[in-house]
Amino acid sequence: MQTTDLQTQIDDLNRKLDFVVEELAHQRRRRMELEDLKTDGLIIARDLYQTTVEELEGVSEQVKPRDIIHLLKKLLRNVNNISATFDQLESLKDLLADLQPIGKEMYGSALVKLDELDRKGYFEFARQLNAIADDSVETLMAEDMDRLREHVPRLIRWLKSVTQPETLQSLETMIVALTRGEGSAREAKSLFGLMKEMNTPEARRGLAAFVEFVKGLGAPHGAPAENRDRKETQ
Repeated sequence: MQTTDLQTQIDDLNRKLDFVVEELAHQRRRRMELEDLKTDGLIIARDLYQTTVEELEGVSEQVKPRDIIHLLKKLLRNVNNISATFDQLESLKDLLADLQPIGKEMYGSALVKLDELDRKGYFEFARQLNAIADDSVETLMAEDMDRLREHVPRLIRWLKSVTQPETLQSLETMIVALTRGEGSAREAKSLFGLMKEMNTPEARRGLAAFVEFVKGLGAPHGAPAENRDRKETQ
């Protein structure tokens, strides 16, 4: 019985010794790994220091140590601003991610609209206008452009007068009258019938308008005929 107890104690001691030996071996490996890491770190730090010194030699004349210190202080004073800037960049990134589907949809719609404009001929029309502009630039001289610039106000006034409702109504009446006149020209009318038509109020008003038109054509420099008559009377 005593022999069995003694053997058990010996076995326990052996197990404990094995554990201690294993733990010592583990500690030794860790110490060796730390030493290797320390050695590697020293090598890297030495290389980094040497590289930094070599790189700073190129800017040593422009950058002073106090400048670096001033920059570090400024960075430390603006840590909150820098952090806020990064927060804004993150928000902008999220915004761009949200806008990406909308951008794709707008891009698709723009392609469809451009294709529709191309099918309708807008781009061809623009190309033709560009060609006309090129021809105009090559044809018109500097003197022509100067004269055109001088007459631009007069052209604008003419366009304003043409777009007046009364002028448009008169043009429309003239077109209708010409159309009716072409239809009546195919019908043979007697001289007395024409004289009877000339005695109508409409014909007299038409003749009066035609006379004023002819007088305007004969006025000097395109001045109104009534002004010319007034000058001749004086």
